[in-house]
Amino acid sequence: MSKGKNITPQQRLQIQLLRKQGNTYRSISNELGITVGACYAAVKHIELHKIVDNVPRKQKPRKTDVRTDRVIHRISKADRFKTAVDIHTEISPYLKQAISVRTVQRRLNEVNLIGRVARKKPLISKKNRRARLQFAKAHIKWTAEEWSKVVFTDESKFNRFGSDGKCYVRRTAGEEYNKNCTKPTVKGGGGSVLVWGSMSMNGTGPIRRITGIMDRFVYLDIVKNVLLPFAKDKMPNDWIYQADNDPKHTARVVKEFLEKEKLNIMKWPAQSPDLNPIEMLWIDVDHEIKRRKPKNIQDLFDTIEEAWKSIPVDRCIRLINSMQRRCAEVIKNKGYATKY
Repeated sequence: MSKGKNITPQQRLQIQLLRKQGNTYRSISNELGITVGACYAAVKHIELHKIVDNVPRKQKPRKTDVRTDRVIHRISKADRFKTAVDIHTEISPYLKQAISVRTVQRRLNEVNLIGRVARKKPLISKKNRRARLQFAKAHIKWTAEEWSKVVFTDESKFNRFGSDGKCYVRRTAGEEYNKNCTKPTVKGGGGSVLVWGSMSMNGTGPIRRITGIMDRFVYLDIVKNVLLPFAKDKMPNDWIYQADNDPKHTARVVKEFLEKEKLNIMKWPAQSPDLNPIEMLWIDVDHEIKRRKPKNIQDLFDTIEEAWKSIPVDRCIRLINSMQRRCAEVIKNKGYATKY
């Protein structure tokens, strides 16, 4: 049966009408499936308040004043990683009236300072901020034709069993070893594959599997025997080579070779994966790996290669056309990491 606090205005009105017709509370209770006490309380509610609707609850008096609210907001904005418990501990000794941690949380929520998972982004030093701003300002007005000359390159590692990090699951108590709540593992983690890839306005370029440790000599071999033949065949004569500042990319032996070949090299700011559109293609490949669930390492690479080659040219064009917006975001964010 319904409890008194769940009585609706329509039920109250119905109880009142039945009562006026001479029905007893017991008979009304049996007819409507509502407890006798709830029927009695419904009639008293109407007699006391002269309405059938619920009476608005009186708001509790606010325990913090405007000044305390400002202090809570200021502490949170000064250090966004401070929790409501941290702020409560910091301000409690100075308050005339004790408040709870929940009150601190409500004051923060009122101004949309809501606790959320922090995004992980590369640490960007002052030097790198300046370099990122310089790059963004130098390239924000580049046209699609200018970007079409760039070959973007990068490396990425893919695991056969997903992320190396923690995996969360929703389960009830006692279900921790239920087959639907455990993450399958194999000895050695199932293995992983490291690949090098490239992209341009023409679509995805060649992809190369890297076995063992990728050092400067392995990278030089990729530049000589993979990148250059592709660029000479698919790119204009004045094509531009892009790579990040990984030590193997900037090693002396690599630099000397690039200078000898007289390549146009794009000066790339450090810690700037958000500026490289190829990063989004790695995400596309990862989604395909999770969908297909490769059975072994060779199957993993085959999946990567097939997913890479099946990426539409339009996808690459849209990503490279986003470079102007990426540069604008870097400038807007004063050189710090962006949403890309």
